[in-house]
Amino acid sequence: MHVINAMLTIAMAVTSLFQETQTYEWNKKSTLVAESKVEFPGIVLEQGTYLVRLKQGGDKRSQIEILSQDEKQVLATLVAVPDLRARPDGDAEFTYHETKAGGPRPVRSWFFSGDLIGLEFVYPIERAKEIARESDEHVMASNNSKDAIIVAVTPNGKQIVIDEGPAAQTARRKPQP
Repeated sequence: MHVINAMLTIAMAVTSLFQETQTYEWNKKSTLVAESKVEFPGIVLEQGTYLVRLKQGGDKRSQIEILSQDEKQVLATLVAVPDLRARPDGDAEFTYHETKAGGPRPVRSWFFSGDLIGLEFVYPIERAKEIARESDEHVMASNNSKDAIIVAVTPNGKQIVIDEGPAAQTARRKPQP
């Protein structure tokens, strides 16, 4: 019996050496150093240092918090959807919508250090239309309610449904005999 227990212990120890280490979602946090004004959905941040952290991850949508540098004040809680990039960078990366007009730079996505899949921020629909027109690229948008439909707004203002939110429950008829 002791031989079987010893073999199982050794097998578990060896297999744990070959498992891929993963970055756990609960501790995803990055520092954003804003050298000029930056815009997140519903908030414009002045120059300074801020923390961006994953509050709640999901397959279709996630919640992100923007915090003060000392992490004592939550400045905003935002919705984001998955975004994909071709290659991972060593550091956390924020991408921006390149707009022609002056003003704060709208943040497009946040990629945690080394990840290929990041999170693209969801703007209010009216602001998304402006950013899409100014940047000539799509912008994720919603009417800002928790379970709202998320659309991609194109530069010409067309809205393409990306996520319809939780499935609505419908009544079903009994099958006829």
